[in-house]
Amino acid sequence: MRQLKRTGSAVAAAAVLTGSVFAGIAVAHAEDPAPAVEDAAAPSTVTLPTGDRVTVLPNGTNAIEPAAGREDVSFLTPPSPTGDVIVVPTDQMEAIQSGEVDARRYNVSALLRAGESDAAAAPESELDDRDYVGLIPDTSTADLTAAEDLQKLDLTLLNRHGKAPDGAWILWSAADGSAAGEIEIDENGTGGTALPPGDYVIVSGFWSDATDAAFGQQVLGMTPVTVGDGPAELVLDAADAAPVGVDVEQPDAEVLNAIFNIGAKGAESLGVGLFLGPRDDAFLLPEPDLPDYELDFVYQPVLADPTAASYPYVYNLAFIEQGGYPDDTEFAVADEDLAAVETDYRDLGTAYPAAQGDTCDYGDRVDGWLGSGFCILVPTAVPSQRTMYYTADPEVLWNNDLAAGTRTPDGVILVDGFVVNYSAVFEPGVTERVMPRGGLSAGVSDGFRFDDAGQNYMGANVYGVGGGNDESIVFAGDKGDVALSRDGEVLVEAFGLDFYQELLYGAVPEGDAGRYTLTVDASDPSDSRVFATDFSTEWSFDSVPVAEGEMAEIVLPVVQLTSDAIEGGYAPKRGCQEITLDLRSLEFGPVVHAEDMTFEVSYDDGATWKSVDIDRDGDTATAELTHPRGAKWVSVRMTALDDRGTEVTHTTIRSYGLK
Repeated sequence: MRQLKRTGSAVAAAAVLTGSVFAGIAVAHAEDPAPAVEDAAAPSTVTLPTGDRVTVLPNGTNAIEPAAGREDVSFLTPPSPTGDVIVVPTDQMEAIQSGEVDARRYNVSALLRAGESDAAAAPESELDDRDYVGLIPDTSTADLTAAEDLQKLDLTLLNRHGKAPDGAWILWSAADGSAAGEIEIDENGTGGTALPPGDYVIVSGFWSDATDAAFGQQVLGMTPVTVGDGPAELVLDAADAAPVGVDVEQPDAEVLNAIFNIGAKGAESLGVGLFLGPRDDAFLLPEPDLPDYELDFVYQPVLADPTAASYPYVYNLAFIEQGGYPDDTEFAVADEDLAAVETDYRDLGTAYPAAQGDTCDYGDRVDGWLGSGFCILVPTAVPSQRTMYYTADPEVLWNNDLAAGTRTPDGVILVDGFVVNYSAVFEPGVTERVMPRGGLSAGVSDGFRFDDAGQNYMGANVYGVGGGNDESIVFAGDKGDVALSRDGEVLVEAFGLDFYQELLYGAVPEGDAGRYTLTVDASDPSDSRVFATDFSTEWSFDSVPVAEGEMAEIVLPVVQLTSDAIEGGYAPKRGCQEITLDLRSLEFGPVVHAEDMTFEVSYDDGATWKSVDIDRDGDTATAELTHPRGAKWVSVRMTALDDRGTEVTHTTIRSYGLK
């Protein structure tokens, strides 16, 4: 979750906060009440040696953004026994296999753990120190050194034209999952390895690059093979592979990119994925007979009209099969069978440059993660409107992200803007969506206490303003002051903390326990946003020391406001507005429940407040608002008490507007 590093007398912690920023560090100590200092930032985006970027998004998926001029490049996403995210442009495979390029510079997870955002510039000392089997860390403990028992397995690869492919990634795995390794393939499409007699699975990805006259060929497959008492041979011929593709109704639609993934879950989870370029054709080798494995298949293409700069429509399609491969991998869909979401992308009061917005839509299985976990970034002007077509399948959960705002010149760090996400299982038919909807309150925050070498530290990721109106929204560009205290004594504090990029933490006295207070006050809210012009939050909670080497979550609940009447940051002036209040905390942390809750509103930017009656049922409360004549802005103040005894009060000035 967090990586800890020694930096002098302090310990620096890093956490991935959002998809397009660096999560930096703010550190202060009880014995040093001076303003916090920033330390080396930990990235959530890695720039590969080729200039292509891989970003970890807030919903846990990953996005690939090819470098300028490399939009047609395809990417291989081989599995790792340790679960690491590994992304390799297929045009770099030869250099990696020859040793000219270090495979460790393409292990995105390992680079993030080391706090490195530039793979090419990462010092050797910061690279993964594990041994690698080709592209992946070697976790095998099997002993294959009994030379008298080994037999040669010879492998030949052929593309659709009966010629050697331009590149390949081949993994062998013992059928029982006890050992695995790569097979290098030469320029003639041949390779081999020596293995003990037994049953194996050959996981293959091989390709022929696109030319001016022809599309590229990308082939995936899993093939069982038995090594007996003599040499064995295996030919993988792409002529036997089935085409994978899709036809849609819009006649000018072209594939922007596609995700193509196959997997097998059994004694060992196997798989291979490709991130296809727009000039790549995909092919699937015949379904293997692997009775002890559960097969899965994922094909997720994104199509649009490439001649329209604003993309008036985009198809996000997901063809997912578990337990085997589809009978027909040449798919065809009719618009009437899809969800057509007429989407209005809003800017929340600031017109950000069109080049600074991206959407990323990824289809998961409702009952669990499937595929390689990658989504495709589509440039999106904010504000703009377009039709988003989605596969309407009750088993597919769509995670939909929009990131918009002003970034650093390299395009990596979002310095002023927002990231909004919502998830939905779509039904066929036409619906409408505003993104983001708005209606702001406090963002979901989290605290933690950990021990390092006998010294306890406490800290938090805090979001003084956020939203949860059938979406999750986090803002960039706000700065403020944060302090952790007990019995009136400040233990840790930071001034001018960048809530989007930084976290607060520091040492607490040995054995310290009791009632703590964490306060968050905006000192420099974003001046480009007309909403949330001021905000503050205060939590009071109990905490005790943790044992050496241990870590404990500190739940920091908030009350988030939702209302169907709020769209794009505004609600109607007239009529009775129904409000829902929900106690929320970090999704994967300990569960807490509301014991009490209050709600106040202000129509004069917090100069005066009015208590609002609520009807609370557990963690949810409802209220009704009739706004006074002439009101333009609604500010909100909520309090809550949870069943762990934690109290929270938070205020958002200009939570939403009235029109």
